[in-house]
Amino acid sequence: MDQLKNKVKVIFFDAGGVLFDTPIKGDDRIRFLLMERGYTKSKIDSALLKAKQINLPFITNWNEEEQYYKLYYGRIAEDLGENDLANELFHFADYAGHCRLFPEVKGVLEQLKREYKLAVISNAMPSMDWIFDRLGIRKYFDAIILSALVKTEKPGEAIYNIALNQMETIKEKCIFIDDKMENIDGAEQAGIKGIHLDRNRGDLLDLLRERNLI
Repeated sequence: MDQLKNKVKVIFFDAGGVLFDTPIKGDDRIRFLLMERGYTKSKIDSALLKAKQINLPFITNWNEEEQYYKLYYGRIAEDLGENDLANELFHFADYAGHCRLFPEVKGVLEQLKREYKLAVISNAMPSMDWIFDRLGIRKYFDAIILSALVKTEKPGEAIYNIALNQMETIKEKCIFIDDKMENIDGAEQAGIKGIHLDRNRGDLLDLLRERNLI
């Protein structure tokens, strides 16, 4: 384990599920708001099903993201017969506004920043970038690579190579931490050592201590 610590200069992190998450998941956020309005779960679920039939394009900027979600929430509101609901859902059901840091993360980043360069590789919409400001953690990262902005996503090899280039480093000096095994496998295919975070077994601090990286 000491050999790994001595070799590693850059740590790449996934974002959602590793650094932060939403206590209430997407569909449940919508259900909560609409049930407060008096709609039944079955009517809401029927509207959600119709909204999910909208083809999700590969979104590459905020304007495209805004247009997609206005269409998505608009479809739900239309199905429920109350078009004004679309604005409420757009403002209060969004992912970015509901993210919360895992309790150990800020302390972990404080410690790691003294020894390593840190970066993020995330499959995410453009608005993910704003979460790092809202949660006060942008200062810890030298780069934040989002699939929407680089137009390719994990587990494809290209996004890992983009991350290496942005960090001006080589794969042998890096590790990548993700909560999804397919993304770990993608990193390994790109030559970057992947480490799987299973929060059912332990948190990020536990994982890093286990690998003697902190």
